[in-house]
Amino acid sequence: MIKAIIFDMDGVLVDSPKYVWQSNNQLLSKYNIHVSDGKIKKYLGRSLRDQLNLIIKDFGIKEEIDYKDFSKKSFELQMSFMRESVKPNKYINRLIESAKKSGIKLAVGTSRERFKAEKILGMLEILDKLDTIVTEEDVKKHKPYPDVFLKAAEKLKVEPESCVVFEDAVNGIQAARNANMKVVAMKTKFQDESDLKDADLIINNFSEIDIDKLKEIFVK
Repeated sequence: MIKAIIFDMDGVLVDSPKYVWQSNNQLLSKYNIHVSDGKIKKYLGRSLRDQLNLIIKDFGIKEEIDYKDFSKKSFELQMSFMRESVKPNKYINRLIESAKKSGIKLAVGTSRERFKAEKILGMLEILDKLDTIVTEEDVKKHKPYPDVFLKAAEKLKVEPESCVVFEDAVNGIQAARNANMKVVAMKTKFQDESDLKDADLIINNFSEIDIDKLKEIFVK
């Protein structure tokens, strides 16, 4: 029985990865690095700190990257790109309202820092509709570890087996699986259907999903 929905944020509630990587690549150009669309999927779902650590390793960067400075500048760029294009999504709002009427609790589990998550969720006009948010600061181990989703279930006071997670990244799907939760995967330009094969259901967008379809996942 479904008792809670836990949304990943980037790539699920908001089509932000393209802005994130436009910003990251602009800053990484200083090191003569450009992460192509084909390589981005490896980093999706991870915290920015973990992404940078991987990029340093993968591209053999010898110079030190100041994480706080990179994070601040990247987010400022993202906001400048997103401010005019990010709008509330009527299908997400429809699902949220249906969930509330059905007594289903709502959370966001993201690898973002809290102030960034709240800023973006505010732009989407859903921040005040959530029961809780779990962010990078709330857990020690990040996706693909299950900690962010388990913490969300704990804060919602529901068992993990009664939660369904919306994810767009392989790392996030694995995290949800490791938490023993159901998973709905969202297709994006960075992940095709074969990447998302471990999900219970794959959708193109929120117009394809409703509470009844989510309930069906739990009776398969």
